Amino acid sequence: MYIFGIELDNSLGLPLFFLAGIYVALSPCLFPIMPMTIFRIMSKDIIDSEGKETHPSRQLALRWVSILVSGILITFISVALILMYLWSGIGTEILLLYGEFTFILGLVLIAMGIFIIFPALSERTFARIPIPMQISNLMAREEYKQLDLFLIGFGYSFIALPCAFPVFLALLTIIISTANPIFTLIGLSLFGIGLFIPYLILVFVTAEARIRAARVLAERFRIVEIITGVVIILFGILFLLPAFGGPRLFVLSG
Repeated sequence: MYIFGIELDNSLGLPLFFLAGIYVALSPCLFPIMPMTIFRIMSKDIIDSEGKETHPSRQLALRWVSILVSGILITFISVALILMYLWSGIGTEILLLYGEFTFILGLVLIAMGIFIIFPALSERTFARIPIPMQISNLMAREEYKQLDLFLIGFGYSFIALPCAFPVFLALLTIIISTANPIFTLIGLSLFGIGLFIPYLILVFVTAEARIRAARVLAERFRIVEIITGVVIILFGILFLLPAFGGPRLFVLSG
């Protein structure tokens, strides 16, 4: 697997899995919405033992965020297992269709970027699609259940997948070429740790810093949306370049 001309294989070792997890957490498809979600979770009012409303403790918030991230992580691991199973049977065919697949993925990214830049278009389109509607309904609840948070993370994983897929597919080629269960287990564990750390930091910052960050994000959310949409469109264009004679920046090799 080559990304921007850099070969990604098992010679780079396990640290690549950790860095890939951080990349997914900070990817433009996922990062703007995850901090806002975490801030919203930590601002929820709960009833303490004396019947008073209070904000969740860091320990409780950590558990809630862990469940949220686990929904994303389990989805990625499930995708990995499915692709590894398919690779064992039709790996050659996947290589032949990879160019067509990346072209379709590029179109998906461009469409996603357009929807983010134009929220009115997004509302009219996604209001008919079950997953975004389900996430919106869960986020609107007065009290979160653990299953709610897991399902929100599950939904967010599909939002993150287009941006994360090239690097994640590179990890799969490393796992397949290594064919070592222990390496696979450690690698996916490091991927999970890298995915979790940026959001863990949000839990442990001071309340004042969290409120200030939430206020800045809220005030500049429209700017963040536009920048995110533009970045995602650029990602999509990179995928489309080979179809128009441009360089293959993302190449899957056997």
